[in-house]
Amino acid sequence: MSRVAELLGHTARVLHLALSPDATTVLSAGADETLRLWKCFMVDPSKKKDPTDTKAAKSLLNLNSLIR
Repeated sequence: MSRVAELLGHTARVLHLALSPDATTVLSAGADETLRLWKCFMVDPSKKKDPTDTKAAKSLLNLNSLIR
């Protein structure tokens, strides 16, 4: 494990963290009643996948065919 970024900005303790679905942005909720978005993990454009080529997209397609 290595530190990727140091997130400074809340004036009180951080109560919650959440990662975006594309895994590039972190949302933090602080006791100072603020939400902050942090761009921590940048995607290399040469390694970026087609969003329709993911397991989640394929499972949604399968689910859609089961509902019909």
